[in-house]
Amino acid sequence: MQPTVASSRLRKILRAGAPMFLIGLLAGCLLPPEPKTEVGKDVFNLYIIVLFLAGIVFVAVEGFIVYAIVRYRRKPGDDTLPEQHHGNTKVEIIWTLIPTVIVFILFGFSMATLSEIEARSENPGVVVQVDGFQWDWTFRYEDGPVFNSEGGEPPVLRVPVGEPVRLVLNSLDVNHSFYVPQFLIKRDLIDLGENGRDNELEFTITEAGTYAGQCAEFCGTAHADMKFVVEAMEREAFDEYMAALASGETPPPTGGGECSTTIEIKANNTQFDIGEFEVPADTDFCIAFENQEAVPHNVAIYDGGEATFTGDFVNEPGSITYNVPALPAGEFRFICDAHPQAMVGDVTVTE
Repeated sequence: MQPTVASSRLRKILRAGAPMFLIGLLAGCLLPPEPKTEVGKDVFNLYIIVLFLAGIVFVAVEGFIVYAIVRYRRKPGDDTLPEQHHGNTKVEIIWTLIPTVIVFILFGFSMATLSEIEARSENPGVVVQVDGFQWDWTFRYEDGPVFNSEGGEPPVLRVPVGEPVRLVLNSLDVNHSFYVPQFLIKRDLIDLGENGRDNELEFTITEAGTYAGQCAEFCGTAHADMKFVVEAMEREAFDEYMAALASGETPPPTGGGECSTTIEIKANNTQFDIGEFEVPADTDFCIAFENQEAVPHNVAIYDGGEATFTGDFVNEPGSITYNVPALPAGEFRFICDAHPQAMVGDVTVTE
């Protein structure tokens, strides 16, 4: 049975439409994460503008190509050469002006965004010297403590939210790059010698939480292990933490804040003793965690593949209480970052 003209045309449309549909799906997956800094919002908006203009250009160009293919395709029995045109001044001016205007628009938005990124406040809330080296980080606070990796865990940069944080970036060997995906900004660390000027990066975090960071410049065989954590907390909790360190006391639990709900979790034989728990939405809560074996464990809470809270590791038998910032209603997971496959459970946050 011969296929009908309609079915043949449908197959052609599907063959042409499938790649376009796939490109659309991939474009959706490549959107940046939700920005957690003020300058990150400017970068995100610039990305959307570029994506929107690129989409217009793509649809227009591909649309004209498809139109030309369909409208001027050779038909059976058509053996004559069509009328030939050699240039059209009006059309050439139009297709020169359109990309020129687009380039100037993108240039203007890019310069405005760059000026926001490069802006410096007169009195930043915190100034931290960041030293990068193969393959780790050191965070030195101005007139304050120094944070390094401990027990094989990434170093933690603790900063207040809602205030400018200025990082002075320096490499002790090869080139590195300070990068936190949710901040939507990064800056290189370069060893410029004694007479050089260190790079600086300033940002204001808009939301308390724990954010994973990494080196974004290939720097050697252990580049993938060069990670760090940024823990953003309210100013009061930050001051309490720093004051406790300065006095030699044990800092308050990670996260800070009052708890109306406490969840008890124990770890033994590389397993949690519970597989799920439930907490109310928009309310801070505590996790009383007890490690019962001489193996490093912690408790972290994830929303999909993104960490919303990361608790400090307990490397030997002992206990710690985590103060977890409020979560929105929904389904989450709690895991041990050292054993994410074996130690995992469900968190239900109710309205």
